[in-house]
Amino acid sequence: MPSVVEAIALAESVEKVTGMVQIFGAIDGTHIPILPPTNGYRDFVNRKGWPSIVMQGIVDCNYLFRDITVKHPGSVHDATVLKDSNIFKQSKDKLPNHCRIISDCSIQLMLAGDPAYPLLPWLLKGYTGALTPEEESFNTYLSSSRICVENAFGRLKARWRVLLKRADINYKFMPSIVHSCVILHNIIETLKDNFNPCWLRSVNEVNIERPQPRQVAVTRAEPQAKDICEVLKNYMYNNYPLRQSSVQNYVRHTV
Repeated sequence: MPSVVEAIALAESVEKVTGMVQIFGAIDGTHIPILPPTNGYRDFVNRKGWPSIVMQGIVDCNYLFRDITVKHPGSVHDATVLKDSNIFKQSKDKLPNHCRIISDCSIQLMLAGDPAYPLLPWLLKGYTGALTPEEESFNTYLSSSRICVENAFGRLKARWRVLLKRADINYKFMPSIVHSCVILHNIIETLKDNFNPCWLRSVNEVNIERPQPRQVAVTRAEPQAKDICEVLKNYMYNNYPLRQSSVQNYVRHTV
């Protein structure tokens, strides 16, 4: 995780581009194809019907992975992966702690996530269900702040194709392969090495043939987190023009 000083600088960079405040990074999950075991095969089959392991990643606006969790079979929901991760269990110790007062509400540094995650004081996600124009606009701005994690997954898989297509490697060894690729990715991104956008063609082709599972939205939310979300929604409404999302909203489910 970044230091407090570094996290503040990252959050300022995100605010300049998207308007969202106190967002120092984004969290999301992606599925890595594997050669599953004969015993327990069904545990590895994800919602799209192909075997995988789940990689949870926390990424900053520079496409650097700050934390990853790679140990769950593909059938496991993103919220469960989060709950079982060290970043969740040790959030008070691992996450940078710095608050900013907005509309008399103390808002700490946060990660941006999608509706598959619970709403927490340090994890901000968008509204689900039937949305007001203000809520839809808030979701659109928030999506802009978390696009970095989707781009980082794409760049990671485009560089290291062993994560893109199924490798005939024992599934128990795949987490080590993922960790190694992430370390190499961070080194290359830090050195500002060239990335050819053409490399993403293979990623897009594979995503069409074998689409990433779309997770069911989670409605669980801590009361304090709800207050923070409302404050930020009103802050964005009062300071930025309303925007409309170009993607279909998540359908509300309870898990």
